[in-house]
Amino acid sequence: MKPSPRLCLVPAAVAAALTAAAAAPAPAADEPERRVQVAMVNFTDSRIPDAGKLETALKDNYFGASSSLTSYYNEVTAGATTFKAAEGDGVTGPVDIDLAATGCDTGKINDLTRKALAAKGVPEDSYDHLSLVFPSEKAGCDWLALGTVGGGTTWMPVGADAKMSMTALVHEFGHNFGYSHHMRLRCPDGDLGEGCKEDGTSHKTPMGGGGWEAGLTSPELLHNKWLTGGEVAKPGKSATYTLRPLYGNGNGNGSGVRAIDIPLGDDRLVVELRHESGTVDGEIQGVHAYRVPGGDYAKSALVDPTPDADESTGGDAPADADALKAGATLTDKARKVEVEVVKAGAETATVKVSLDGVAAPAAPAKAAPEKPAEAGEPVKDEPAKAGEPAPEKPVEAPNEARPAGNSTELAETGGDSDTTLAYSIGGGLLLAAGGAFLLKSRTRRPAATSASPASPASGRHSR
Repeated sequence: MKPSPRLCLVPAAVAAALTAAAAAPAPAADEPERRVQVAMVNFTDSRIPDAGKLETALKDNYFGASSSLTSYYNEVTAGATTFKAAEGDGVTGPVDIDLAATGCDTGKINDLTRKALAAKGVPEDSYDHLSLVFPSEKAGCDWLALGTVGGGTTWMPVGADAKMSMTALVHEFGHNFGYSHHMRLRCPDGDLGEGCKEDGTSHKTPMGGGGWEAGLTSPELLHNKWLTGGEVAKPGKSATYTLRPLYGNGNGNGSGVRAIDIPLGDDRLVVELRHESGTVDGEIQGVHAYRVPGGDYAKSALVDPTPDADESTGGDAPADADALKAGATLTDKARKVEVEVVKAGAETATVKVSLDGVAAPAAPAKAAPEKPAEAGEPVKDEPAKAGEPAPEKPVEAPNEARPAGNSTELAETGGDSDTTLAYSIGGGLLLAAGGAFLLKSRTRRPAATSASPASPASGRHSR
């Protein structure tokens, strides 16, 4: 479905409540261990029917050895960041708060729960993330889940069956890591100029309707410094590269380039190869490219070179119809940048990057010694400094996602609106606004937060 643009603004009451509660910010993105406190919450008019059953489910959902929040981020970060239970087994409660469920007042739920936890000997400085789990009955929340962007709080309503959507859980913690909803830029024939337009979500990450079986994109990994050293090539002049899959095949041990981070005026263009590995990317294959506005990797969008999708399909292309096949090119004539996919296999891809109008060499350069490059140093296959950010200063706009800190911005799972993102295309400006992508939204009054649909939770979402 086509999203309706809307600025992501936080209601004053919610923002004030969060600020007053001094919500603990998430630790730095590259912090190796993040403490999670899960709090089961009872309202005055709605209580968790079976706390024991829910507690058991939550331990598995958050900290289980497989199919959990912890196992997912362990896998996609190659162990660079993991979660641990903040207190005991990480699940506390139920705690009783003096608040009716009706109205789903997120600010008060957060504030009162933190105070109740402190009274029980669980102070705010004992956790980095607080996940508020409460009965969905009577609350009337018109979203499946909610999370602070660049902060450390998530709201997770559950039904009487104690089932939680794993996609929603992974997605909301993605917002805590600073990610916006991940959109699609339709650029017919690979023209990166003014013809590009926002067209739905990417389906390449849990942040873009890909479900929790999808890995994160390379820009999302770059945002959190989960791609380092020789895994990232940052060309300063024309070069040809051999790409390895983003996941698996040695990912995390410096055994090959996983992403090419290309200058594109004030923006960046990041190219990756996806292939099934472990439990992720079973449905995502091939070479994909992402535009990064102002060098802010948390706000990247998929570059889709295919024509507009048939409206009968809901605007979504078939799985990986947007992958860049051998012979495909992406071109920005104004900036004299061309990217050509020479080979696109399952295990490797060959990509030519031509800068300043200079044609790239026919063959990849020989691998350079595994040493970090100096900041701003032109490279071919030479490794870049670990997690090195783009040299351009990120574009900052009001009410947009922030990569870290005590943000009071809220982003809801798969909402019908999200942060408005600005991409500089040629001499013009393209506005990319988040849209409904995980579940069908129900009719509702306009809201100031990033919108999100309400729907029965399930452990798997279709593409």
